[in-house]
Amino acid sequence: MRKKNKVIGTTSYINRETGEIEEMQIVESEVYEKDSNFHKLFLQSFISALEPLTNKKISLCFWIIKNMNRDNLLLYSYRQISDKSGISYGTVTDTMKILLKNDFLRRHSSGYYIINPSILFKGTYQRRSIALSKYYECEKGETLHSEEKRLQDIQKTIAKLQRQEKRIQKGLDLAKSFEENDNA
Repeated sequence: MRKKNKVIGTTSYINRETGEIEEMQIVESEVYEKDSNFHKLFLQSFISALEPLTNKKISLCFWIIKNMNRDNLLLYSYRQISDKSGISYGTVTDTMKILLKNDFLRRHSSGYYIINPSILFKGTYQRRSIALSKYYECEKGETLHSEEKRLQDIQKTIAKLQRQEKRIQKGLDLAKSFEENDNA
């Protein structure tokens, strides 16, 4: 917290010891919160300096930071990220799962991703507050993974039922052909 003093005028007072009239400033103090305990990081320079030292997963993190928009959104699918970053789809998938699990980002309702404003944000305090609100409205990565697993299980069940349907249909067709041959 910081304190800001502002002179709002002057007034006259009588000095008790000397009896003289003295002009005094009237000061209004305002206490306000300001981000503190932070390091100033020049992101483009930082990324450029460290990029040669990194593996593909860290390179992808740098790519995400470079390509997020001013609302902390990453407006790309896994395939688009892979194509645009030049990093393999498998590495993108693995890295994104790790980032989701560790709450670096979350899936946004639009189907894209929002980067955690508590970790990284560029902008004003007010815009960061809005981004934080949106971030906490999004579901956490662990929930997303369980939903993806559930969807995969449902898709497997549907495929199995479709195979059973084909077998049953073949059996019915075969039975109909025998019945038609018996009636002929």
